[in-house]
Amino acid sequence: MTYLKYQDRFEEIEALGNVSMGRFMLREVLTKMAGTCQQCMRDRMRCTLRPLCPDRIFLNILIALGAATSDLPAFCYQVHLRNLKSYFQSGALRNHPLEPRYPLRYFQSLIRKTGESELKLESFAAYLEKETGSKVHSYTLENVWYFGVGNGIFIVNLEHQIVSLDPDGDTVLRPALEPLITFLVQMHGVNAEILKDMDGTWYLRFTCPSMGEAMMAKAVNHRVETIKADWAYVRVRITKREMQILIGLDPAPNKVTRLRTLRETIHLLADIAKAAS
Repeated sequence: MTYLKYQDRFEEIEALGNVSMGRFMLREVLTKMAGTCQQCMRDRMRCTLRPLCPDRIFLNILIALGAATSDLPAFCYQVHLRNLKSYFQSGALRNHPLEPRYPLRYFQSLIRKTGESELKLESFAAYLEKETGSKVHSYTLENVWYFGVGNGIFIVNLEHQIVSLDPDGDTVLRPALEPLITFLVQMHGVNAEILKDMDGTWYLRFTCPSMGEAMMAKAVNHRVETIKADWAYVRVRITKREMQILIGLDPAPNKVTRLRTLRETIHLLADIAKAAS
């Protein structure tokens, strides 16, 4: 039995005015979450190593909803913060599969302890640099701050009061491409730059020394094909001295650009650069 054939009728039901399916669904989800969190926290070993919700997604949802700290599952949140401290101690080396979110107020309280009375881009960058011992690259765009540190990326959404750490699954809108690609290029030491033409099209131009046909077949061709799967326009130009790969920064049909896509693309270009050297 399946009800999927009725999914397009939800808007019609909402239009009646006496049924709020959205609120009903949210209530059901939150009720399920509360029961699961209560069960999970009874077993602290499970909560620490194998929480009942994948990747602590229930905690992330509560944080995204702006829940008060007192309403977060206490032990799970403590583990969440310990993982952040471990991440800092590693120098912000991304070796985790999670995409954790944190309330901005948590960072505000820590930054105030350093003597800063106001949360600013500079004070947040200084805090990250102190905690990780790594150089921080920062960029601001409207109500969002971007920080590249170690091989990790922090995104501070001032409107929603949320800090996201390495949100690989998040969709990246065009204005955010520039800071994110800049950080990733710097992290990998890749010779690449963003170009913008008069028609409003953005490109990423990657350059490395030319290589022979055998090395092209071994190190380049299959990686270029992988890149082509994510982007609508990819062209390779080879001269005697150098090879250029030009990537139009619009996603391939039926795809969206995510931070994960950017990471994988820059990683592939880094592999090509390594082979060329």
